[in-house]
Amino acid sequence: MEHLGHLGQVVIILAAAVFVVAIFKRLNLSPVLGYLVAGAFIGENGFNYVQSANLSTFAEMGIVFLLFVIGLELTIERLMAMRLHVFGFGTMQVVITASLIIVICRYFGLSLEASVIIGGSLALSSTAIVMKVIADANAGATVVGRLSLANLLLQDLAVVPLLVLVPILANNSENIALALGLATLKAFAALIVIFFLGRMLLRPLFNLIASTKSNELFVTATLFVVLGTSFATSYMGLSLAIGAFVAGLLVAETQYQHQVEDSIMQFKGLLMGLFFMTIGMTIDINAMSEALFLIIGLSLGLVIIKAVIIIALARIFKFAWGPSIHAGLLLAQGGEFAFILFNLAASQDIGLMDSNTSQILLMVVTVTMAFTPALSKLGEWFCNKIDASAEPIGTNLTEQQISDVSRHVIIAGFGRTGEMVARLLSAEKVSYIALEADMKVAKKGKEMGFPVYHGDSTRLPALQSVGIERAKAVIVTMSSSVPMKKTIRTINKEYPDIPIVVKTADLRSLNSLEKIGATVVVPEKYEAGLQMAGALLKAIGVTEFEVSRLKNKFRAGNYKHAKEVMPLEEIS
Repeated sequence: MEHLGHLGQVVIILAAAVFVVAIFKRLNLSPVLGYLVAGAFIGENGFNYVQSANLSTFAEMGIVFLLFVIGLELTIERLMAMRLHVFGFGTMQVVITASLIIVICRYFGLSLEASVIIGGSLALSSTAIVMKVIADANAGATVVGRLSLANLLLQDLAVVPLLVLVPILANNSENIALALGLATLKAFAALIVIFFLGRMLLRPLFNLIASTKSNELFVTATLFVVLGTSFATSYMGLSLAIGAFVAGLLVAETQYQHQVEDSIMQFKGLLMGLFFMTIGMTIDINAMSEALFLIIGLSLGLVIIKAVIIIALARIFKFAWGPSIHAGLLLAQGGEFAFILFNLAASQDIGLMDSNTSQILLMVVTVTMAFTPALSKLGEWFCNKIDASAEPIGTNLTEQQISDVSRHVIIAGFGRTGEMVARLLSAEKVSYIALEADMKVAKKGKEMGFPVYHGDSTRLPALQSVGIERAKAVIVTMSSSVPMKKTIRTINKEYPDIPIVVKTADLRSLNSLEKIGATVVVPEKYEAGLQMAGALLKAIGVTEFEVSRLKNKFRAGNYKHAKEVMPLEEIS
């Protein structure tokens, strides 16, 4: 193996990742846990095939790309729409949880510095696992999904000051507050310079790259932005991860956000996998088996502490008991950032935590992450039991159910079209609430995980109960023309500035619907014809780009060509 140099180790790493992670996927467990187990088997504490030091550079790049993706998802609009629960609920959760854990650590004799790192790290939840559970349950737009997302967004922001805090605590400064303040000012000044230069240069750079229509060049430019910004912050005395986070924030404000996210995901996933494998390599399975009961006890204690705090805060913020309990259990685990912070604190350069303490805490985080899907199922069961007697009537919605919703889309009617719209909005991470007049349809949609409520969208109280005054737009998908027109008139009369998109099967109603307030009218049969024609053109060799161009041309101007293709009997 030695004559192959690092090549043999790379083959072993990839093989372990493929087989172990595939098994965890089959068992419906998180790939993160699979990478940890794979690392434990092939590392120096396992079969000693690979040394973790050989992967340190790649692991650090994994952290860089993780922070970049987090910054990429934190658009200003998204934060402002959820500001009350991001900066209110999220901040209180992190501060209260961290403070309580710090007190407990100090009670058991740990140093103040170590206690602060442990408290701050364990206050964070696993973004990767929680978002995967939410996505699998199609619950992104539900109360639990929105509450979890708001909390995770604040926790992601909290990572940045924690990364700054670790080296400050290691310097044994007599006045930690002063040292932290000076470091924050230094970081703030450096980030302002980067942010200012980035806003000036980033958009023209991506405009130039996009004009070449070269996907390879776009990927290269993205890598340059991520690594270049990380290098700049490192050169200024800050961490690589903070630079990547700022780069993500900058790119999020451009029109290339989604394209950049798609191009970077493959690198982020691979490098994050290597990072978690290096963490797994540091786990001493024999030593951990000796502390098994301690690990189980600490894991149970962490879940109880975090769940109780989150449930209590959710109730303070006027969320119902069901979603509060579900969110509390879903967010009760430790997170992947704990691995980063514990390893940093236990490193030789920092030395804030001994290796044994770090090992035990890493296993506690791993155990709680492993049980997250089961805890989520338990929370869902409690939620359904508690809310079973509550009829999902739109007019009975309270502020505690939609207080966190702003700049959202209202779907009036939740048939097949409404469900498809909901799925597309979920994919684009756009908040929405659906109203459905049929009780059975509303109940079925709710059981599938969609935020659907039984209510009559022709009535103003029902629309107000789902926050029509804060809505970004309304889409009317019902088939019957009478309630459709009533809904449009009701909305247009009270909220004339809200865009209304509506579908119609009758081309003759295009003008009449626009006159009563519809902003965009989509003729069903015409759109179906466009889709079929597009599929035909692609089948006979026409490029995807040309097909999209033709479709957009025919859709231009609110389907102005629709009447040109109407059958004569429909025109007359």
